[in-house]
Amino acid sequence: MSTDTDRILYRYYNTVMGWYLKSRGFNRPAPELDAFVPSEPLKAGDLVRIRSEEEIGATLNHLGQLRGCSFMSVQAPYCGTVHRVLKSMERFVDERDLRVKKCKGLILLEGVMCEGTTDFGRCDRSCLMFWREEWLEKLDE
Repeated sequence: MSTDTDRILYRYYNTVMGWYLKSRGFNRPAPELDAFVPSEPLKAGDLVRIRSEEEIGATLNHLGQLRGCSFMSVQAPYCGTVHRVLKSMERFVDERDLRVKKCKGLILLEGVMCEGTTDFGRCDRSCLMFWREEWLEKLDE
């Protein structure tokens, strides 16, 4: 199948699962994200605290995602820690379908790297992790 067909099937599956879970009472209510969004956009050099796992979990849908960005188990140990913003992202290469995608609200943090995950098998790549602005709390320096 082509990547376009895969994408369409994934969206269809996600929609159907959302309806199913909602009908069974498993769907979480939509989070009030206004409380989590910073008043001004984060920029390079800002000091931030990563919110607790419970706070982040309250923003996730039934797939463990917020606006298409997954919160992975390898990110959990960083919850509650303080880091500096490396950069705010505007676009990235999605390696699943080799396309450049535009994004808003994705942040890279200095020194916060994936050390491989058992979800996909062994990996030695050491990629920077994507963090949603809603998962970060800006600190005064």
